[in-house]
Amino acid sequence: MRKFGPGTKDFIIIRLSAVLILIYSIYLTASVVSAAGINYKEWSSFFQSPINKILTSAFFLAFAIHTWRGTWAIATDYLTPKFFGNFDKYAYLVFRLFVAAVIALVLTWSFFIIW
Repeated sequence: MRKFGPGTKDFIIIRLSAVLILIYSIYLTASVVSAAGINYKEWSSFFQSPINKILTSAFFLAFAIHTWRGTWAIATDYLTPKFFGNFDKYAYLVFRLFVAAVIALVLTWSFFIIW
């Protein structure tokens, strides 16, 4: 059996996380559309369900993975010596640290709210 290369693994991981994000978005949209009217009490009780907490947590994890892998691909394509000269490594590092901080903030914030 032949192993996948790193590019193929990234492609599969990004696509799988995108599919998870899409499925959750469809689920959430269908839940909102099928509700007669949504007020705070109904919205809150919707997210108190353990299955919805798990699905929402999976959505945010898929978002984090998708964002991390996707921005890595962007950074390696565009943050190069051609565009930044000798500062390419610094631009790459600053960009990746910024992305990591945003992902960590969103994941932390979402888990505190969900759980």
